[in-house]
Amino acid sequence: MGAITDQDLTDMYDEMLDDCYPVVKIGESEFHPSTILKECDPISYRIGRNDYADSLVEDGYQVEGY
Repeated sequence: MGAITDQDLTDMYDEMLDDCYPVVKIGESEFHPSTILKECDPISYRIGRNDYADSLVEDGYQVEGY
């Protein structure tokens, strides 16, 4: 198995956020938690993504750039 790419890491982190938190509905629109965090607080999103990458490395995965 190769290293987890940057895009794979982003996809995995977004999926984890979306699995842990409910979809937010405003009127007829629905927003995924990962999108809300990424758009409203990009710094917190990046910090959380980096922490997520660190946890994968601790679990023995190879993550590109970490």
